[in-house]
Amino acid sequence: MSDSRIGFIGLGNMGGSMAKRLASKGFTLTVYDLVREAVEELESAGATAAKSCREAAAASDVIFSMVRDIPETDEVIFGKDGLWQGISEGKTVVISSSIGPAYCRELYEKAKQRKVHVIDCGVSDPTVFRHEPGALTLMLGGDEDAVRKCWPVFEAMGKNVFYVGEIGNGQAYKLINNMAVKHISAVERLCLIECLNLGLKVGLDLRKMIDVMSVSAGARVIQNMGFKAGLDEKQILEALRIPVARASGREARHKDELDYGMEMADEAGVKMPVCRFIDELDAGSVYDEYLSLQKDILSDRG
Repeated sequence: MSDSRIGFIGLGNMGGSMAKRLASKGFTLTVYDLVREAVEELESAGATAAKSCREAAAASDVIFSMVRDIPETDEVIFGKDGLWQGISEGKTVVISSSIGPAYCRELYEKAKQRKVHVIDCGVSDPTVFRHEPGALTLMLGGDEDAVRKCWPVFEAMGKNVFYVGEIGNGQAYKLINNMAVKHISAVERLCLIECLNLGLKVGLDLRKMIDVMSVSAGARVIQNMGFKAGLDEKQILEALRIPVARASGREARHKDELDYGMEMADEAGVKMPVCRFIDELDAGSVYDEYLSLQKDILSDRG
């Protein structure tokens, strides 16, 4: 499969990193993105630029789509000059966007009518967005023979590559992983804020609370947030400066993976009381003293 022609549509931070890895491994690569600078960067790495998704699909045996959400994925596949117009029997479409299992399963059924394979590829970056080459974890769903045929392509991009069963399962595994990570991180941060808020309300000094926590059992909380014990006050305050926000993207203009995860729970009839509480928490009306602190103290620190 290393001599297969690869198409890559969507060259953002993650997609661009994946495409560069394929280019560095010597794959014949055709790329497309609306951002010309992203395309030029891949051209300098040896890729060929396509003028449309259709052209990228026509030039490739395996075509990756790595865009933001379902509307963008629909545009890539079924839009004007979309890959659906350039794809032909025997080719493989790999959906790497975080768009939930249902979309991938529907596309799989449509593609079968044209004898085209569909694989869903959940992508997770254990380097936490440093995008280290070849370090990704990939979760692959689809017909096993189609996945195995493309295995060298996935191994070129990922350190840990899992075949996880039927189409849509790659998305499902990623959603479970990311829902756990993001909600646990939100709980840790909100609990720290909540406790600091209580201390402020009863008259304790913020700086002394941080000093105490940094060198006591509270240091574990700070370590769990990705910091080392003994972190100085300025660094902790910088970390806490980030506005308190809901964990999910429900108020954003587009759905995110946590929304798809909750949809998956609803479809399975599974209750998620803790995750739902975190998503629906209106922190702005709860942590009054902390929010005042953000305005009056943290903002003074540049």
